[in-house]
Amino acid sequence: MKSEEISRAYLETLSFAGLVELADEYGIDVPENLDRRLLIGELLEIADEESNHSAEESMVLASDEDDNESVKFPDNYNETQISGIFRNPAWLFVFWNLNDNDYHNIKKHPELEPKIRLCFYNSEVDGKVEDFIEITASDKSQEQYILLPAGKKFVKIELILGETGASKVLAFSPVMAIPQSSKYMNDIQPGKEMNFPEIIRISGVEKVLINQYNSHRNLFS
Repeated sequence: MKSEEISRAYLETLSFAGLVELADEYGIDVPENLDRRLLIGELLEIADEESNHSAEESMVLASDEDDNESVKFPDNYNETQISGIFRNPAWLFVFWNLNDNDYHNIKKHPELEPKIRLCFYNSEVDGKVEDFIEITASDKSQEQYILLPAGKKFVKIELILGETGASKVLAFSPVMAIPQSSKYMNDIQPGKEMNFPEIIRISGVEKVLINQYNSHRNLFS
């Protein structure tokens, strides 16, 4: 009986005993003196809930199937490019890709070490590099986090290849504005007195900043 389409018209054709039997299938406890109309209303409500639940499950199953059949992206797009996303004012997430020629060239000449160069500018349109740092690119993946020096305003990311003093720029990003951090981040140094407000001091942030400085002091101004 539960396999029949549950509708008010269908339920009206059933005897009270038939309604009780159907209610039992749905796990509804029916008192002896329950009004027939109330029982029909209860059955319609339960049937509607089950119908909605089944529809949601179907949507989930369809979504899972779509995921399983989704297009698999290639490991290499055969284009050398580099870009970055700021996690916060201190950390820059850099990711890059190498085309086939650059990839095989690096494999053939391991002395040509790929590096990431961060060029810093005072403004977005200023063509003069105010400062720069070079970091060896990860050889295990094509992405890594870089701690930014304090006090910098704009940065361009370059993927370079070559020996020291004779490097070739393989790819570069647009000049990007660096989110500006708290002066406490910029000025922190062990032994330097920082006038933290009491609420900030008891939070433990001073210890966090000191530990960060000790671990990455080469990148601080």
